[in-house]
Amino acid sequence: MGFDLVSVGVVCADVMVRPVDAIPEKGTLGLVPQLEMHLGGLAAVTASVYSQLGGAAAFVGRVGRDGFGDYLLSTLHHNGVNTDNATRVDATRSSATVVLIDDAGERTFLHHVGANAETCESDIDLDVVKQARVLHWGGPAIMPQLDGAPMGRVFEHARAQGVQTSMDTCYDGKGVWLPLIEPSLPHLDIVFSSFEEARGYTGCDTPETIADFYLSYGVKIAVIKLGGDGLYMKTSAESCRIPAHQVSVVDTTGAGDATCGGFLYGWLQGWDLERCGRLANAVGGLTVQRMGGAEAINNLEETLAFMETLR
Repeated sequence: MGFDLVSVGVVCADVMVRPVDAIPEKGTLGLVPQLEMHLGGLAAVTASVYSQLGGAAAFVGRVGRDGFGDYLLSTLHHNGVNTDNATRVDATRSSATVVLIDDAGERTFLHHVGANAETCESDIDLDVVKQARVLHWGGPAIMPQLDGAPMGRVFEHARAQGVQTSMDTCYDGKGVWLPLIEPSLPHLDIVFSSFEEARGYTGCDTPETIADFYLSYGVKIAVIKLGGDGLYMKTSAESCRIPAHQVSVVDTTGAGDATCGGFLYGWLQGWDLERCGRLANAVGGLTVQRMGGAEAINNLEETLAFMETLR
């Protein structure tokens, strides 16, 4: 069975607590009105949103043989994402994050990398990849077995098989930055990067110069995620800036990952750059109004209706 999208990379269980404006003193108890668990991770949320919009998506990555792993795979399956090529491991726990969200929606994270750190080149079935329309990687900088040359080889192989390619960057807490993604850049159709991450990877200080940096490697489309300021997109022929929807923000966790799923859906429908960006922007605007990154999108029709509220 072929897929529109094969999404490789980070999946984690997000244990989300809101609102948290102060940490209780050691040895005491604090009460909170909301404590929920949600599907998280760059690759998992992108695949989930793509599927919820109506596309055929598969997830490739590692999860532990534990309760979190059961939750992650069952939630992906519930959202319509194929997990036949996910790998379960016994020796390592699934990735999980405690997300502390304050009244303004600002997040503080306690993250256990877990099995994501062990996802490697051999986990990616190239026979499955060659049946896809696009191969997406979500997670450079937190996937040491794929960073650098390994994922560059995978993308090069995918391109040789006629598969389109995309990557969503992640913040590099170790400060290595460009070497983690540089081998992949010449083999990419799309790069998604949040503005702050992109400054680290490129050394550039504006969305325009960041996009130009990525395009100089042969990338076809650079999508710079600007948070509350929307999106900036550029190709060799055109550029487009789209403002964010003005909504009440509950939680921004996973909004950027969801945005990638929206853009990829429009792109694989053959839409023009602006309309792809508008759909991606709408997905982000819906996502921040709820806790979690993958639950806000019900279907394409509702998302398009929300998209049209911002002209």
